[in-house]
Amino acid sequence: MSDAERADRTLRTIAVLIAAYVSFQIPSTTPAMLTLLPPLAAATPLALPAKARSWAGAAVATMLTGFTFVPGDLGLYYLPVALQLWAATIVPWVLRRGIGRVATRSWHLAAAAVIALPALLLISAFATGKFDIYWAGVALWVAGPLVVAALCAFGIRTGYALTALAGASVMILAVRDQGFLFAAFWLFAAVYLTIGATGFTATRPTTRDEAAQPGVPAQRLGSAP
Repeated sequence: MSDAERADRTLRTIAVLIAAYVSFQIPSTTPAMLTLLPPLAAATPLALPAKARSWAGAAVATMLTGFTFVPGDLGLYYLPVALQLWAATIVPWVLRRGIGRVATRSWHLAAAAVIALPALLLISAFATGKFDIYWAGVALWVAGPLVVAALCAFGIRTGYALTALAGASVMILAVRDQGFLFAAFWLFAAVYLTIGATGFTATRPTTRDEAAQPGVPAQRLGSAP
C-alpha cells in the first residue's frame, strides 16, 4: 500500500469514527437525515476504487461542509467531520505528487503556530492580569502546547500524535460538559484533531537516503532538516 493510499484510508476512517460519535451526541429530536447520513456518507468512499475515491471524497466533504451551516450548535457538531474529510481528500493528492522541502518546512511551521496559539493567548491574558492561573494550568495549557508545537515545528511525529490526542480528548470533554465555552473548545478540538491526524499520517523521519540527496523532493511531509 502506498503512502497516499494509507493516508487516505487512515484519515477517512478517523472521519467516519468522528461522524459516528457526533451522531450519538446529537439530540434525539434531530431529523434522522442529520444523524444517520453523515457517517454513512463519510464511509462511502472507502468502498470505492482508489481512482473514484478522490472525486467521491470531495463530493462528500462538500456535502458535510454544507451541514456545518445548519443553525445553532447542530452545524458546529459537523465541523470536525468536514475538516477531516477535506484532509482525507487533499493530503493523499499532495502525497501522490510529492512535496518539496520548502513546502514541508512551511507546513510544519504553520501547524506549530496554530498549535501554540491557545498557549500564547493564555500568556497574553495572564500578563495583562485578566485572570489568575495555577501552576497546574500553566503546565497543561501553556507549557504543554508550546512543547508540542516545538515538536511539530521540527517535523517530529510524536508532536502530531499528541496534538491529535489532545483534540480528541477535548472533543469528548466538551460534549460531556457543554458549558458557555462549548463552541470555543469544540472548534479547538476540531482543528487540533485535524492537524494532528494529518501531520502524523503524512510525516515520517528523514531517511539516510533522503538526507544524502538534499535536492530530491520528499514524497511525504518528512522531518525538517
